[in-house]
Amino acid sequence: MTTNIDQSTAEKIVADIAKFGGDVAALQNSTQRNIAELRAAIDENGKKSDPVAIGKIDALATLVETKVATLEGDLKAASDNIEALKAVNRRPGGGGWSNDDGAQAAKEAFEFHKAKLIADGKLPAGGEVASDEAAYAAYCEAFPHYMRARGDNAMKPQFMNAMQTGSDVDGGYLVPTSYSQRTMTRVYETSNLRGLATIESIGGKELILPRDEGEFGFGGWVGETQAPSESGTSQLGESKIFAHEMYAEPRVTQNMIEDAGIDIEAWVSNKVGDKMGRIEATAFHTGDGTNKPRGFLTYSAWATSGDDGHLENGKIEQIVSGGATTLTADAFYNVYFGLKDKYAANAQWLMKRITVRDIMKLKDGQGNYLWQMGDIKSGQPTTILTAPVVRSEDMPTVAASSLSVALADWKSAYTIVDRLGMTLLRDNLTAKPYVKLYHRRRVGGAVVNFEAIKLMKTST
Repeated sequence: MTTNIDQSTAEKIVADIAKFGGDVAALQNSTQRNIAELRAAIDENGKKSDPVAIGKIDALATLVETKVATLEGDLKAASDNIEALKAVNRRPGGGGWSNDDGAQAAKEAFEFHKAKLIADGKLPAGGEVASDEAAYAAYCEAFPHYMRARGDNAMKPQFMNAMQTGSDVDGGYLVPTSYSQRTMTRVYETSNLRGLATIESIGGKELILPRDEGEFGFGGWVGETQAPSESGTSQLGESKIFAHEMYAEPRVTQNMIEDAGIDIEAWVSNKVGDKMGRIEATAFHTGDGTNKPRGFLTYSAWATSGDDGHLENGKIEQIVSGGATTLTADAFYNVYFGLKDKYAANAQWLMKRITVRDIMKLKDGQGNYLWQMGDIKSGQPTTILTAPVVRSEDMPTVAASSLSVALADWKSAYTIVDRLGMTLLRDNLTAKPYVKLYHRRRVGGAVVNFEAIKLMKTST
């Protein structure tokens, strides 16, 4: 157990020891001077002096030098105790762990201080300096918990007044704080339909695409003298894609812009741009077309389905998986061969990451995996039935009646229109002292070729 030493007592001990050491040093210097003078006098008058007296003086000088050497050793020990006590005194609470070297040094310094008090007549022989060992024991018990928890609640109130970096008013304000130039950014999974679809920039509010919805009729075979009859003509339609507006208006104070360690406006714009990119990607999948793009998952299913190769504009064929809540290998064959060869040649699968995990386990009737791992080095993509697989976190999770897998020639099937890229209106007047950073973007999207895309529906 270590004797408890409060701040004022520790300072007094250090001062007393320093004073005592100074007195010893002065005595040592004086004694050495006297011995040197005595020896000089003996050397000068040695022949006139009594040999017996000279012998006694030499013996006495030797004894004094021995005691001085002993005193020098004691003085060094006292000096070491002073340094040890200072080190212990600098620790939180003026003490250390109950079993470390600092605690032992504090105990020896305390005993030295007590002996000095007795020598100065300030403490009766056999007297004790008052201490509070119970309080010190409580401190030793609480301090390790505080260091591990780094919270004031881990220590009792009587110890929370000590200087500490964890509390601003108790010394934390004096501890410098370092900030990294690197900001850890949360990762949000999204989709990249922009990388697959056709993108057109427009100068007006909407894009109109003419659409061929039929074919010219065939009149038949005719003889040399037969007159031909009128045959049918094709029909045309159109697809309209409106550029919808999206915005964000974060506000920051003028002081924040001026005093922050980073370019706040650039940081805000980057964050807003990232968020808008994820929002539009979701709209390309599930948007309802009202003030936002129309997602390819929101179109109605064809009324009929089969091998007849028919087309229903405004609707997308949905091919069932064969399982009420699962995907099957047969379904992938059905979806793939549901696309015409012209589209299948450029088709890509779209599905969620967790769906990809489950698809990798599917086998055909001969036990071969449908999943064919690609080669990144050679640029060969991962494929299912020769069609590359693209991950899209905006696709639904596999569940009953979900449209969890899509296959399309995306450049033919879906078109994205951009009216404006990201624009920023900086307003530092209407909401002082705040600066409004009004970001806006105009974008649209829709399916324009309904036979170039097929969806797999989780159903029997």
